[in-house]
Amino acid sequence: MISASPRRLAVFKHVVDHGGFNAAASRLGIAQPSVGAHVKALESQVGQPLFHRHRGAKPQLTKAGEALYAFARDMLRKSEEASHALADLKAAQAREIVIAAHRDVAPTFLPERLAGFARKFPKARIVTRIGTVEDVLDLLRTQTANLGLVLSNGMVVGFRSEVLSHERLDLVASPRHPLAGRAAVTAEMLAAYPFVTGLRESRYFHMVDAALKRMGLGRYDVAMELQESTAVKEVLRHGNAIACLPRCTVKDEVKARSLVALDLAGPTQELELRCVYRAPLMGMARTFLAHLKQ
Repeated sequence: MISASPRRLAVFKHVVDHGGFNAAASRLGIAQPSVGAHVKALESQVGQPLFHRHRGAKPQLTKAGEALYAFARDMLRKSEEASHALADLKAAQAREIVIAAHRDVAPTFLPERLAGFARKFPKARIVTRIGTVEDVLDLLRTQTANLGLVLSNGMVVGFRSEVLSHERLDLVASPRHPLAGRAAVTAEMLAAYPFVTGLRESRYFHMVDAALKRMGLGRYDVAMELQESTAVKEVLRHGNAIACLPRCTVKDEVKARSLVALDLAGPTQELELRCVYRAPLMGMARTFLAHLKQ
């Protein structure tokens, strides 16, 4: 098995292609004895001469030399192709950024900012992945995504993060709900009606549950658990349940009056929208984070 370095094979190929040791040395910009040393080392590895040498004549390949020349030409071509492919891949990766976003904020927060970034950096390639908070954090842990956008009620353990904005939580219901239009709705009034929430085992449920407790709702009836906020909003429109959702998720429905935000007597609550990442943040990902913070 031939284990010669690409450099040694390249020197040998130059001797053949340019008709001699001196010509190869001139082309490569190295001393003629160095060319000879490379060829001698190859002959030692192969175990037989690679050239018929005659004083005053161009060296001619032996059968072993012909076989090695074919091998060298093929290997060096493949090496060059691989180098170009790796360089292209590195360049593409330097321009690419993968963003994982929580599905409740992706439709409202990302589009305008993605469009603005694309205008400033037209050669950038942006990939977005949408999912639950758990999905986003898993994509960051496996380094499938560079940045994650999640709703949070504080620092995200195990990651670095920066607050981009604050998202108010609204208690929303159908316009036909008995509490719709009532002023100063209290926790006691709310406790009389069923709630639609996220899945109990999810991080999102626990964040919203903590916010409801701060509103004074120590206990409330969970009538239904749904994973998708779109489904939650549809259930609200057709029933008498209440849900606690980020304002960005329901602003269009509230504006259209298909849902109403209840007028609470107590203080409102909010969650942080954080950009989460693993250090160190490099290249296009760092540039995109700076863009989000502007």
